[in-house]
Formats: sequence, structure tokens, C-alpha cells
Amino acid sequence: MSGGALREDDYRNLAESLPQLAWIAEADGHIVWYNQRWYDYTGTTIETMRGWGWRAVHHPDHLERVEARFRRAFATGEPWEDTFPLKGADGVFRWFLSRAQPFRDASGRIVRWYGTNTDITRRRATEERLRHAQDRFRALVDSAAAIIWSADTNGELSLGQWRWTAYTGQSDEECQGWGWVEAVHPDDRAKAADAWSRAVEARTPFEIEYRLRRRDGAWRHMEVRAAPVIAEDGAVREWVGMHVDITDRKEAEAEIDRARHAAEAANRAKSQFIANMSHELRTPLSAVIGYSEMLAEELEDLGQAELLPDLRKIEASARHLLGLINDVLDISKIEAGRMNVAAEDFSVRDMVADVVAATESLVGKKRNRLVLDIPDEIGAMRQDQGKVRQCLVNLLGNAAKFTEGGTITLSARRDEEQGTDWLTFAVTDTGIGLTQEQIGRLFERFAQADESTTRQFGGTGLGLAITRAFCRRMGGDITVTSTYGEGATFTLRLPAVLTAQDDEPTPEEVRALAEAKQEAARHDTVLLVDDDPAARELLSRFLEREGFRVRTASDGKAGLALARALRPRAILLDVEMPRMDGWSVLHAIRSDPDLSATPVIITSVVNEQGLGRALGATDYLVKPIDWDHLKGLMERYRPADSPGTVLLVDDDADARERLRRSLSRDGWTVREAENGAAGLARLDEGRPSLILLDLMMPVMDGFAFLTKLRARPDVADVPVVVLTAKDITPAEKERLGRDTERVIVKGSVSLSEIGRLLRNMYADRVPDAVPASLQGLIDELAARTGPEGG
Repeated sequence: MSGGALREDDYRNLAESLPQLAWIAEADGHIVWYNQRWYDYTGTTIETMRGWGWRAVHHPDHLERVEARFRRAFATGEPWEDTFPLKGADGVFRWFLSRAQPFRDASGRIVRWYGTNTDITRRRATEERLRHAQDRFRALVDSAAAIIWSADTNGELSLGQWRWTAYTGQSDEECQGWGWVEAVHPDDRAKAADAWSRAVEARTPFEIEYRLRRRDGAWRHMEVRAAPVIAEDGAVREWVGMHVDITDRKEAEAEIDRARHAAEAANRAKSQFIANMSHELRTPLSAVIGYSEMLAEELEDLGQAELLPDLRKIEASARHLLGLINDVLDISKIEAGRMNVAAEDFSVRDMVADVVAATESLVGKKRNRLVLDIPDEIGAMRQDQGKVRQCLVNLLGNAAKFTEGGTITLSARRDEEQGTDWLTFAVTDTGIGLTQEQIGRLFERFAQADESTTRQFGGTGLGLAITRAFCRRMGGDITVTSTYGEGATFTLRLPAVLTAQDDEPTPEEVRALAEAKQEAARHDTVLLVDDDPAARELLSRFLEREGFRVRTASDGKAGLALARALRPRAILLDVEMPRMDGWSVLHAIRSDPDLSATPVIITSVVNEQGLGRALGATDYLVKPIDWDHLKGLMERYRPADSPGTVLLVDDDADARERLRRSLSRDGWTVREAENGAAGLARLDEGRPSLILLDLMMPVMDGFAFLTKLRARPDVADVPVVVLTAKDITPAEKERLGRDTERVIVKGSVSLSEIGRLLRNMYADRVPDAVPASLQGLIDELAARTGPEGG
């Protein structure tokens, strides 16, 4: 063998080493040779395969097609290629790719064919799965309500987005690249393009809502989402996204929003109706209660005490009706989300003693015995005392109603859980008890255990619903356990301290508040709130020289906290301060029942007296302060030496008569007016010491009267006590807090109690050691705020 020439054995060895099935055929297509891999796979021999024997291992479903194409290739001399299944020795068909090339001599005549069969079963299966996936994806795109699209790595829309073009009416050329933005609503284009650009740059999912133009020109709301398709090397291969038409959802949401507003309006109308109805109902009830009290006093003076029990029954029934009205109002406030809580410190034992006194007659009415189980070390709470008391009264009243000749036990325990003190109150009775079905609906509004219970025992079914709402609003809850026929136990669990909503005070504020509590008992402090140290020092020195005790705060938030702790006699307040400006502090003071009557003097470099007055400022001084003016202002708050004239403004003649007779007995001179306009006219007859004012009146109501009263310099500072049967809204409460000294709900306080309150408003409760200049301020403020700071 010479040079690089190969022997025939070399070719044969090469053919045997191929991974494919190899074969050689004559020019006419008769196969004359197979390599060993053919025989190993098919399990055949050369004798069975020679010539056209290969047809025996072909799948019958493909044989005709394969043979026709095979013969045509040999006839034309064109290279051969085809795919088909071949049966293995195990009887299993596998797919092969068959290829053959003709070998020609020097004259171009075909001498032989050399061919191979490559096993492509696995590749074909992969291609089949890929094709199925593509078919499924195509079907998904075709059937989906969404517009499904794809973009290249740069975020530009690719060609062939037929769902997009079919929906928007854009052509392929128009939507290609960033052309799709033209189909977005002009008001949304900048937002959409910017969000898409940032998502492509950051390779993060794209989510947005915008309006898209449909091919008919209608703008439709779309929810758009897209995500990058990441290649194995971590690069973005493409983006796939979809647009979902959410116009119907948007319209439904808008309709729901309109319905919500309508419902809120209806709820407000209902609340207003209930408030107005409460006025109409409370007015005659207050007359019944008032005349009962008045007649009782006169009968005692006449020595006819035998008639007193009947009058007490009339009064008790009227107060019971008043309680039912208040229950309905409570439910109305709960439903409207207007129920507020106010924390105060109180002794648990003292509070329980009040509850026992209030329910004594109810418990004894059916010959029941009340047992108290209250440890001596039960301590105090900082909660809404009124609501805690009402909850216990409701539970004791409920137990007394369903128990006869039995025992009612009120117990209280204190424990700690996760660092928080809790008070648990339990009311246990030996009454009729409850079934599990009855317990399930026990706290529903306007529902009792069942209809027979309502018929037999009466009631509105509101007490327990109100109790649960109160408990949850105060951070606790109520539970009940019962054995039918043996009694029930209702358990209230409340945190000892009402959760604060304000930010936690700083350590400096904690120390200041501790000192403020010590000073609060002396009731002789003026609070100065200003962020300017020089101004604080100057004002403090002036006020202290005039005999005032001064406390200072350097910002609005600290000033408000000190005001609540100190209950100062007056507040000097700057406007422009950090953390909380003066307007916000003033608004908070006038919104706080305990501080609303406190005189506030604005001290500011900004002259905004109109705004200050509108927000409830007592006076307004512009810096630099005129010291003579300030001195005169602080000395102005001086009361009359003794109570004198009361102006009574009420459209209810009977109510005026009752009050006039009661107040006259206490030595007051009473002038009357039947409405606000008449009341203003009576002011021209002389300055009264005090005004008793109804709110709901014809011609001019109490609110309009107050506005005009406070606008008259000669009577602007006359104390006003509101006597109303109207349920006061928060906005009205804020307004009254600026302009009145006390709000008393008709029927809730007896005539004698009203007289006592008015006397106390002028009582001297200040130590002798207080400087004379401060004495005038304190006396006047005592007259303005009343004994309860109302």
C-alpha cells in the first residue's frame, strides 16, 4: 500500500465503527451489505436482508411511502433522505433518519449507494413534546380572553403579534418596536412607557393598569402583566405578557363605590333621623322627669309625703324610657363607627360601688340577692369608666331580669398576661340559663334568646350587643357560659390600661408629665408653648413677676401632652413650631372635652386673628407682645362675686317654667327668652351672669345664638351652659367646646343637680396663697369650666 491509500479493510472497519446503521446498495437499489449494528438492532442476517429484504423491518403504515420515495431517488440519482420507524430485535419500533449518497465513476455513472440510518427516537420525542407545547400555547393564545404578546430583549414588540393587531386595529408595522404606545390613552402613555422602560432595564416583572384603544375606537381599561424569559446563561431571551380587559370590573367597582356613597348618605340620614327623634322623645320625657322632681319638692314642703312613691314611679318609668332611647342611640353610633372611648384613672372598687348602687333596685325587684367577690388589692384602671360601668350595669340588669329569688354574684380579678394587666369581671346568676343555640345569637342586635323570652321578660335585645361593642372598642371582649335551667356566667375581660393611639413620649416628656401631674392638683398653672427659647424666657419672667406659675414646652406635641396633664388655667400658644404647629394644638385642645374650655391666647409673629378665632382661640396677640395688653388680658378673667342673673333661652315654655321655679328657689334672678333672637334682645337689658341655652329652637337655634353672642364684645365672655335633648355630633361637640362651659342632656341631670352645678361654678376652690392677679384668672376660669372641666 502506498502513501495514504486505504485498504478495503480500512473502509470496512470504519463502517463498522459508526454509531449509525450503515449499508451499501447497488445502482438499482438492491442492498448488498449492512454493518454489524444493523444486524444487532434488527436481529436479522444478510440472507434475509439482501436485496429488498429490509422491507420486513419497516412499519407497515409507512412502508409504501418509504419504498416509493426510495425507488424514485435511485431512479433519478438524487440524494436520499427520509424518516421512518424500524423494528428492533425486541419488536419495538424506533425512529431513524436515513440518508444515502450515490457514488459515480469517471463517466458519471452511479456505481454504488452508501447510506446510514441514525436513531432519532429521543430527538423526535423531544420535538414532538415541543410541538405539542407550541400547539397548546397557540390554542391558549387563541382561546384566551387576554391579549397575549411577546417582545424582544430590548422590550420592543416583535412581528406577528396577531392578537394585538386584531384587538387594537394596528398593523404589524404600526405596533412594531415602541409603536404599541400609540394605542394607549394619551393621558396614560407617559406612565405606561416609563414603567415598561424601567421594568426592561431592571429585568423585573411588569405590572400596570392603563386604558387601551380598541379597534372600534373605544377606550378599555387593561390590567397589564409581563415577565422576562430567562435563558440558561441568565440573559433575557424575550418578554411574554398579556393585557386583560378589566373595564367591566372597573365599572362594577365604580358602581359599588356609588352604592357605598349612597349607603353612607342613607346611614347619615338615618343617624340624623335618630338624633332628631331623640330630641323629640327626650323633650317630653324631660318634662315628665322635671315636673316629677318639682312636684316631689313641693309635696315635701307641704308635708304630703304619702304621694311621693307614686311620683317616684313616674320618674323611674320616664328615666327607663330615656335609657331605652340612649340604647338606640348607642347602637346608631356603633353602626356608624362614631363610638369613641376616653381613658381616665379610677378605682375599680369605687366604680363597682357605683354600679351596685345603680342596680340595687333592679336586683331586689325579684327578691334576688347580690354577692360581691372583689379582692381588696384589685387596684385601679385607666379605661373609659363610663363604658365599663355601663357594661356591668347591663350585665347585672340582665341577670336580675332572668333570675327570681336567686343569687347574683359580681366578681373581679386582676392578672398579668404578656406584660399587660387585665381585669376580668364576671356576673353569675342562678336564673333560667341558656341553650347552646340561644348563646349563638345572644349578642345579635335587637335579638334575645328567643321570641318566648322577649314575650315573657320584655326588653329590646340591645343591652348585650352594646356591651360587646363597648368591650371590643376598649380592647377586650365578652364571653358567656351557661347550663340551661341552672344559670349563666357573663365574663368581661378588659386591659387595665386603654391602648394609647399617640406616639410614645420621649424621656424628657415623661419627666415633664410627672412634674405636671404634681402641679395639676394646685390648679394655678399657665402653660407657655413656644419653640423660641428667648420668647419663652421673656414671657415666663413677665408672667412670674405678675404672680403666675408658668410651665413651658418647646414644641406643639410636648405642649399638648403637658396641657392634658396640667389642665392649666390658660395657655399661651405660638403658631409656627416643629412636630406640631399651633393651629393643630389649638384644634386638639378644642376637640378635647377636658381642655375645650381652657382659654388659649395665640402669640405669633403672623397676624391671623381671623383664623385664630375660627379655631377657637380666646385671644390673639401679635409678637412683639404689648405687655400692658397681656397684663390686662390676664387680669380680665375675673368672675362676679356671687351668682346673680341667669338668662334662660328655650322654646319649651314648660321647661322654662320648671327651671325658673327651681333656680328661683336657689336665689337666682331668671330672665327668659323663647328663641335665640329673643335671647339676643334680652341681652340688651343687662349683662347676665350665666346663660342656659337650648339648641333646637325656631327662628334662631342655639348654634346661631352662640355665634352672635361670641361676636358681641359686651357679652362675648358670658359663660354658657347648654341644656339640650339633641344627640351632639362630634363636629357640634367641637364647636360647643369652644363657645360653652357645659353641655347637659335634658333628663340626664335633675333640676336640683343643675342648681348645684351652677352654684359650684362660682365656688371658690383656690388656696389662699395664690397671688391676687392669678386669683382673678382662676376664679373666672372656675366659672367658665365648672367642677367637671366640661
